[in-house]
Amino acid sequence: MSTGSPDFGAGSYTVGPPLPAESPKPPYTPGAAGRIAFFFGPFAGALVSTISLRRMRHPEQASKAFTVALFGSLALAAALFFIPDPYARFVGLGAEYVFYHIFKDLQKGEFAEWQAANASMQPTNGWLAIGWGFLGLVLSLIVFLVVFVVLGFFGLQPR
Repeated sequence: MSTGSPDFGAGSYTVGPPLPAESPKPPYTPGAAGRIAFFFGPFAGALVSTISLRRMRHPEQASKAFTVALFGSLALAAALFFIPDPYARFVGLGAEYVFYHIFKDLQKGEFAEWQAANASMQPTNGWLAIGWGFLGLVLSLIVFLVVFVVLGFFGLQPR
């Protein structure tokens, strides 16, 4: 005996379109992550890149961003410890330029895929990442302080 309704199977119904609060947040643009890395340091760029990559469902790339920030920050702190002060400013500015390109390029492919799949959604405004930038700046300063203290503990002196 038929009831006149089609048989869709278990769990195949839809209540309606998803609400905006139910949809995942859009990621930041790669340019926003690069600019945050340039102005606030490598950990700030890594935080914004990690957030964006996780929102795009790429957790492996997100952990890669954090690893790049950790080793890049350690290397930069050690280099700035040994380089004389007049040259350290140029090295620091050059490192910020490199971090800008690293964190911008780190998520460029994934962002292009996300944008193609979600043509109707706009990415999150880069200005909203400034809070993550300040947190990343504090983390970068902590890493620099730890590296300087450890190198000083071993009797090494800055140039």
